[in-house]
This record gives sequence, C-alpha cells and structure tokens, in this order.
Amino acid sequence: IVGASFGLQSFTQTRYDLQDQKVKQVTHEQALGLDRKKKKFDIREEYYKLSAASEQDWEPKRIQRPEGLPEWGVPPTEPPS
Repeated sequence: IVGASFGLQSFTQTRYDLQDQKVKQVTHEQALGLDRKKKKFDIREEYYKLSAASEQDWEPKRIQRPEGLPEWGVPPTEPPS
C-alpha cells in the first residue's frame, strides 16, 4: 500500500500540472483582445472629472425623530466618571 501511494504520486502530480497549464494558457489573440479592451487610465483626467462634479448638487434630507426623543438627542443617564 505504501509503495502504491508513491507510485500514484507522479500520476497525480502530472494531472494537477496539466490542469494548471490549461488554466494559465492564454492564446496570443486572447492577450491582444485583453489589451484592446483595457481603458487607458490617466490620474489627471480622473481628478478633473471628480472636481468638475458639482458639490452643490445635493440637498440634506430630514427624517422624523422617533417619538419621545428630545430635540438634541438622548441625555446621558449617568454623569461621566
């Protein structure tokens, strides 16, 4: 039984190596396609996009307070120690 496990070790390693090659293997056409779809990134362009967004384009939305809650929140129950 011990000898069989050493014998099967090479077959199992080969199986996992072949599976790993299938996963890692990318054809030249696929590599070119990945580069073509990739959008160029320019940090300055992104900065200007974000700074151009209007900071005044929002309004604060008020929600109702829960019943029985004072205007300034819940007072502390005990003084701080």
